[in-house]
Amino acid sequence: MRTILSARASVPVVLFVLAQCCTVHAAFDANNIVVLRLGDGSAAVTESAQSAFLDEYDMLTGSLVGSHSIPSAGSTALTLSGRGEHDGHLNLSSNGQYLVLGGYRADAGAANPVPQSPSVVNRVIGRVDSNWNVDTSTALTDAYDQTDMTAVVSDNGLRFWTVGDGKYDNLNDAVNNFQTPTITGGLRYVSSLGASASVNLSHVQSITYDGTGKVQGLWPDSIRSARIAEGQLYITTPAYESFVNRGAYRTEDPLPTAAADAPQTMIPVITNTEGSGPDPKGKFVPKSDVIFLDLDPSVLGVDTAYTTGGKDDYEKWSLVGDMWIKHSTKLLPSGQEINALDSYADGTTVTLFAATDQGIYRLVDTAGYNADFSSTFSMTPFIEAGSNTEFRGIAMLPEP
Repeated sequence: MRTILSARASVPVVLFVLAQCCTVHAAFDANNIVVLRLGDGSAAVTESAQSAFLDEYDMLTGSLVGSHSIPSAGSTALTLSGRGEHDGHLNLSSNGQYLVLGGYRADAGAANPVPQSPSVVNRVIGRVDSNWNVDTSTALTDAYDQTDMTAVVSDNGLRFWTVGDGKYDNLNDAVNNFQTPTITGGLRYVSSLGASASVNLSHVQSITYDGTGKVQGLWPDSIRSARIAEGQLYITTPAYESFVNRGAYRTEDPLPTAAADAPQTMIPVITNTEGSGPDPKGKFVPKSDVIFLDLDPSVLGVDTAYTTGGKDDYEKWSLVGDMWIKHSTKLLPSGQEINALDSYADGTTVTLFAATDQGIYRLVDTAGYNADFSSTFSMTPFIEAGSNTEFRGIAMLPEP
């Protein structure tokens, strides 16, 4: 845990971000958060390939510290589609030295890269070091065919785990609601920086059809986010077809790396029971993002989770005995859908951030382990996206 030396601001600050005002800041700063922004403000964000920026803000005041561009053209491009609210998760490597994200090798302004083959539009892993040098040399040709790569995680910045959708839109497949499974989706492992190939680790990759063309059995994995917490890989999924229940899972092997580990067994952590219980559709379980924290030293390992189902909901859970207990579900006042979460823990006090398309929301939870939220998000954003831009992922910077 890190200690904040200055007091937290008690009044949220709304900041309008204009692309033309942005400056470059030096190295990672422990008091800053980083937000992945789509668009330069010159035109509306659309489904076409969008330029991406890492905007750095002071976590106490919400003031803009600096902005860092990601290459958006040519052989080093990493862009994202404006269509995918679940794309663009931003994660800090376990060693605190790198930010990592996923995108597409398409020039800004080009057609939507998601439906393209990865052999034509590579799926790109971006690695950003503490001096804001961006490496986009890892360009996959065998992953996420015609579908989204949603998140990347890494323990050391030299190897990576990627997650994404397990199906793609197919206007000729009315039997399956115009969606077709892809065996290149789900969870994959990339062994080195600069690699072009990945290893499939997905739970289900067997697809069969009956005489009508309808899929029989289970779909391939569809995964929205990934985290590494205390050396363990976690994922979240909205798809009950391959996982039986929606929610958060952990891999049986803490950090699986080889084809011998596939199909990787996914062990339920926080899920709903599909079709029964108080949340039969899994609306308020971590389908889209989850943060695991260790707030109580008397509980071994992670004991607290903050989650979102990908709508305007956010939840707090505590591990009591061997069961995760949900304290409550709360909603953003704006009704905006939450794209990603991140947090800063100072002892038992947690500052939680939620990124939506149009803003960053902030709350401070002083309740600690096994207690409900002590506060809720403000009615207005802590940071507001500028005109013709949208936010996606968010990450806390490490202690230098």
